[in-house]
Amino acid sequence: MGWFKKEKELVWNHKNLILLLLSVMIAIFILKSEFIKNFINGLGEQGYLGAFFSGLFFSYGITTAPAVAMLYLLGNNLNPFYMAAIGAVGAFLSDYLIFRFVKYGLANEIKRLSDEIKFHPHLKKPYIKILKKLAPLIAGFIIASPLPDEFAAYILGSIKVKDIEFIFISLISNFIGILVIALL
Repeated sequence: MGWFKKEKELVWNHKNLILLLLSVMIAIFILKSEFIKNFINGLGEQGYLGAFFSGLFFSYGITTAPAVAMLYLLGNNLNPFYMAAIGAVGAFLSDYLIFRFVKYGLANEIKRLSDEIKFHPHLKKPYIKILKKLAPLIAGFIIASPLPDEFAAYILGSIKVKDIEFIFISLISNFIGILVIALL
C-alpha cells in the first residue's frame, strides 16, 4: 500500500480511497462554516431554484439532514410535483458524480485492496448473483430515503450497472423520495 515505482514513474496506490477520506474531512470542515449554514438556510427563499440546490445536497450523507428540512419547508409553498422533479434533477447530478467516482475508480481500488488482504472469503458466487439482482432495488430504496446516497452509488458502481440504468434508478428514486418529503 502506498507508493511504488513503475517504469520510472511514481504511482500512488489507492488514491481514490484517500481522496474519499479527504473529501469527507473537508466536507465536515466546510459544514461548520457559518457561510455554508446561512447559504443552506437561505435556499428556502429561492423557490424552485432552492429545490434544485436542496436536491444537490439531498444526495450527500453529510448534508442530507439540512436538505430534507429545506425540502420539507419548500413543500409547504411550492407545487410538490414540480418541486420533486426539479429537486430530483439536482439530486441526480450529485448521485451521478458519486456513481462515476465509484464505478470508474473507487470500486476497482477496493477490489484490489480486498484481494490484497483476502477480504470476503465467505461470499460465494451464488450469493453474489443474488446480490447483483437485488442491488438496483436496494440502491433505489437508499436513494429515495434520507440515507446517504454514497452507499447506493457504491452498490451500483461496484456491480458495474450501466450509466443509463443508473440515471433511471436515480431520477425515479429521488423523485419519489423528494415527493414524499414535500407532501408531508
